[in-house]
Amino acid sequence: MAPQSASDPSVNSRQAVELSLISPTFNEKGNITPLVERVHKALSKYSYELIVVDDNSPDGTAELAKSLSSKYPLKVIVRTSERGLASAVVAGLDQATGEVLGVIDADLQHPPEEIPALLEAIRGGADVAIASRYVEGGNIEGWSTKRAIISKGAKLLATILLPSTRGIKDPLAGFFLFKRKVIDGAVLTPIGYKILLEVLVRGNASQIAEVPYTFKERERGKSNLTIREQLNFLRHLSRLAWFDGDVKRFLKFCVVGTTGFGINLGGFWLLTRIAGLRDPYDLVALLIALEVSILSNFALNDLWTFRDKRAGGLKALAVRAAKFNMVSAGAVAIYYAVYTPLTRLLGVYDLLALFFAILVGLVWNFVMNFLWTWKTESQRQRLERGE
Repeated sequence: MAPQSASDPSVNSRQAVELSLISPTFNEKGNITPLVERVHKALSKYSYELIVVDDNSPDGTAELAKSLSSKYPLKVIVRTSERGLASAVVAGLDQATGEVLGVIDADLQHPPEEIPALLEAIRGGADVAIASRYVEGGNIEGWSTKRAIISKGAKLLATILLPSTRGIKDPLAGFFLFKRKVIDGAVLTPIGYKILLEVLVRGNASQIAEVPYTFKERERGKSNLTIREQLNFLRHLSRLAWFDGDVKRFLKFCVVGTTGFGINLGGFWLLTRIAGLRDPYDLVALLIALEVSILSNFALNDLWTFRDKRAGGLKALAVRAAKFNMVSAGAVAIYYAVYTPLTRLLGVYDLLALFFAILVGLVWNFVMNFLWTWKTESQRQRLERGE
């Protein structure tokens, strides 16, 4: 494709743009020219636009980018009152005209030469194509042990808290493409620099492809990975976790568990004090009260906590109830497995040991019921694929 000027507003109206690639910048003057040139060389056979969103860099990044827009299909947006990589991407999305949208860092850690492979994955049916460091064939060069640990820890947190990211090897990638329809109707309000999380959680993507690439250390400029950005990531993650459902679901599960405790205690009192099932029949009363509370918990969780994951008729309901009973039995075993060594071997105060035992049992109950008792078809397919 011959170079065209994006400063001419008629360019995009004359020719449909397949890909709008957004690159947020701040003090990237040393990288902007090679970025634009390498992107253009990589996409010479495609219809595209590169949108540089600059946060009013004092080093002249925006001015240099504007000078290049006479030669390349390049738009430059300068923000003077806002800061932040993710919000810069959103500003670029507002100006994008392509049916495929993408994000690439300006520091050349994301090699533009990999863009065609991502675009072909989209053409092949993927809703989102992620340049991945962690799938087979992917790699990272030049990272310190500290940075590798931070990255793995952040990925683990995202996987635990955000169901939409489970099964994805690199959900924190900053280099990716996606179809415009993925975010149609979505309100993107990211904090910090992990815009992909926002797209995965708030968007509507069913097919996700990961394309391996080698992440390299930047050659010029200074990294923007600061303590402040890491704190912004945690804020962003907590906001998305609430939106994505599992935090609310877990709180519901805890509420149901509290009612079950009351039913268990009340049932035992009725059976022993009113029905007269005293020693040596108090164990029978205990088991009956426990089973009633388990069935009560199951019914409330099925109707409320996991209402969106119910499927099938009476047979499926009976299977879920049986699974819930087995998970609950496992929790009882866990209580003893945690409580006994804490009190007998380590001398931990019994009430504190009981608290930890209940906490571990609660997490066990929630995770196992989420992944097994109320497992959806999409979860089953992911597990069969080993994701």
